[in-house]
Amino acid sequence: MSLIERLARATVCLHLAPHGLHGVLRRAGRPLPDSAFHQPIANPDASWEVALAALRGWLEQDGGKKLPLAVSLASRWCAMQMVPWSGALLDRASAQRFLHSQFSAVYGEGARAWRLAADDAPYGKPRLACGIDAALLQGVQDAAAAHGRRCLSIEPIAGPAWRSIASAKPAALALVEAGRLLLATTSGGRITALHSQPCDVAWGDELDRAWRRWNLRAPQLDAIDQVALIDLSGVPQTNVPERFVPVAVASGAHLMREAAWA
Repeated sequence: MSLIERLARATVCLHLAPHGLHGVLRRAGRPLPDSAFHQPIANPDASWEVALAALRGWLEQDGGKKLPLAVSLASRWCAMQMVPWSGALLDRASAQRFLHSQFSAVYGEGARAWRLAADDAPYGKPRLACGIDAALLQGVQDAAAAHGRRCLSIEPIAGPAWRSIASAKPAALALVEAGRLLLATTSGGRITALHSQPCDVAWGDELDRAWRRWNLRAPQLDAIDQVALIDLSGVPQTNVPERFVPVAVASGAHLMREAAWA
């Protein structure tokens, strides 16, 4: 398929979260008018199994063309950390062993059942790595395949969130989701440090407290005056500190770029 054909073809961008499935159709990098949808998910325990079942149900009911999918996953199902540089990262097999050792040290032996990946930071620099339960990834792939769909990408929502604002070169990013808060610093077009924690419904106050706590461990944050804020919580706040500058976004699915570039 030529690049022109790939860009002309539509892609269904999906964001799977504990309490909802968001989607939008994109073509040539733009959401198509009136194509967005939201399917609530009754999921009090925030289980990915329940959310995956909802995705399967949507795929069964969707009567559209078998368009390819680009999928992002809620942060609570994606463990992320900065890992130190190691020569083991230069080889795929040894990279997996190294990443598993790093994640197991933080998250325990259960991390050995996760699929791990790291970004392509310059040689010798720390890398941003992510771990996702292998069963969740396989479940999304199997659900797509069962309905004749290609799954072009599956990634944590932090990736699309960062790419959506990267051209503005913010020094830091705050991503708020239902029950989860992620803070990150950025430089040279990539995430360089991050902090993730649970948060409650009243996340406006917690946002500033989280930044201050992180600042105790990372004094370099003192030099950052503004933080780009992406709110996917579904619960807007009126008491967000001025440091955090909101970025308008319709849904997690709208953060996904044209999948031809994924």
